Amino acid sequence: QSRILGPDGQPILLDDIREPQTSRVAQLRNEWQGHPARGLTPSKLAALLVAAEQGDITAQYELFEDMEERDGHVLAEMTKRRRAVASLPRQILPPLNPTPREEQDAERVRAIFESIDELDVALFDMSDAIGKGFVCLEYEWARIDGDWVQKTITHRPQTWFQLYRGYRQEIRLRDGSPDGAVLNPFGWTVHTHKARSGYLERANLFRALVWPYIFKNFSVGDLAEFLEIYG
Repeated sequence: QSRILGPDGQPILLDDIREPQTSRVAQLRNEWQGHPARGLTPSKLAALLVAAEQGDITAQYELFEDMEERDGHVLAEMTKRRRAVASLPRQILPPLNPTPREEQDAERVRAIFESIDELDVALFDMSDAIGKGFVCLEYEWARIDGDWVQKTITHRPQTWFQLYRGYRQEIRLRDGSPDGAVLNPFGWTVHTHKARSGYLERANLFRALVWPYIFKNFSVGDLAEFLEIYG
């Protein structure tokens, strides 16, 4: 296989970056989104949260999607924070006391970076980790003018992943194997954003919001039933 060396001196197999890693895991694309919020009760919610702690995070992150979709206040507050992050100014600078070569390299990287069409969308997608604890964006690479650049940067739902507990917790692709597939180097941007310390499945902001959400949802449902009968 053709290969080049990464910044750490380890070889990067070009066959690994010529196509996205998820293109080899067909079952993920054929999954339908579950909606745990439908008929959710306190006992079902408690079981869902315990399952996430024990390694099955799929239903928990499907619930987080439902919360954003069904609760306009949660969506509005999250969108304000995410838009603020995406609109921040950015720059690429050479190291301190740069050589002429380092200044040229920084300018070249800056030009390549700003030429990525989906950059602003990718920055917004990365902020999805603010509420959910982590996010993974997958690259599709292309060769342009002699450089390897990101042709597409695609947000992948958290339900496509599993959390492996080794010495340090790892985010792995859910490919049907017990421990999941290690993410390919240079195939992903992975961002974690903890609301508190601990494992990712418990350290996210939305997990602290699920109980207020369900009680609010009960109240809204009762009001809707009252209006339907008496209104």
